[in-house]
Amino acid sequence: MLYRLLLFISLMPLWAQAEVTPFKAEFLFKGPVLTLTTVREMSVDNNLGRFTFSGKNAIGNLKISSTFSINNDELESLDYEFRARAALIINRKQKLVFDENIASSGDHDWVISKESISNKILDPLTAQLALASKIAQGKQEVTLFLPNLKNGEIESNEFMLVQAESLVIDGIEYECAVAQRIRENDNRVTKYWFAKSLDYLLVKTVDVDDNGTVEMTMTKLLSFG
Repeated sequence: MLYRLLLFISLMPLWAQAEVTPFKAEFLFKGPVLTLTTVREMSVDNNLGRFTFSGKNAIGNLKISSTFSINNDELESLDYEFRARAALIINRKQKLVFDENIASSGDHDWVISKESISNKILDPLTAQLALASKIAQGKQEVTLFLPNLKNGEIESNEFMLVQAESLVIDGIEYECAVAQRIRENDNRVTKYWFAKSLDYLLVKTVDVDDNGTVEMTMTKLLSFG
């Protein structure tokens, strides 16, 4: 359940192109065993970006963060950190550092060499930027490459633009582009709603499989731009 939650949150796309738009927003996370109010915030200073995602309730807390650089309109991951705690049930942490190698420490220790990889590898949060950028450019299909957080194996993640839909959030109607993650031989379905008027900011994600439904929806936009 925790690993599914981590992947679900990590692959929530955010904004368009490498000229990322700073923002802060509240989201409501609802899953089979956990409901959590969270805050997502991104800032950029001198081509260095910082993105944080955090939430807590009476029994635990969750925090995910990443740092990335913007060089010639290309996004490059620098680090990624995940921490989750829930009473006596969950106590997890992991950190990725992107240098000559990609190294993981914490609950999962592994190292992979960048020289052995032909594709650009991004951490889960920075990958959001790349996905939203492609959707904003009108791409119908997108492939991104990320390391498996458990063992470091590089995996391709395929997405497809499937429809347009309007959502009303905090009294405001947003026209959204809806993308779906493609999985072969798997009945799990994950969809993402991007608000076009907010530079394709993600406002909703729904993930459904045999274990139930996990949903995250923006409830209030606190700041943008």
